Amino acid sequence: MIKRTNPEVASLSNCEVLSLLNELKDNSQISTKSGNQFATILYETSQYLHNLHAQQSEQDVRNLLKALLDFPIPLTYREKLMIVNTPPKTALELSLIMRNYDERLTEQEVEDLLSIIAKHSKEPLSIG
Repeated sequence: MIKRTNPEVASLSNCEVLSLLNELKDNSQISTKSGNQFATILYETSQYLHNLHAQQSEQDVRNLLKALLDFPIPLTYREKLMIVNTPPKTALELSLIMRNYDERLTEQEVEDLLSIIAKHSKEPLSIG
């Protein structure tokens, strides 16, 4: 079993994962023994993430994170990551992302946060 000494090291946005997969595709020499399986996984994962976030650029992610930093209620790293990867559109979706949501935010702050997210997030393409 693999033990992670720093749990934050593996927390990447979907955009970052796609970038890493593209780098891996460009730079790797895939062995013939496991190459076909690995290449298939690499291709399918890349396609899924590309289709999911085709309109989201690194600059879009930076702009959203900057706007979240300016929000008066501090958000955790994991909350920001979830907002970037799966931008909530409703108060219910936001409540599933944020710990102690109802204790931390007023109704107005919920509306303000959802407005910020909507302003800086592009509609993901539907998969399926």
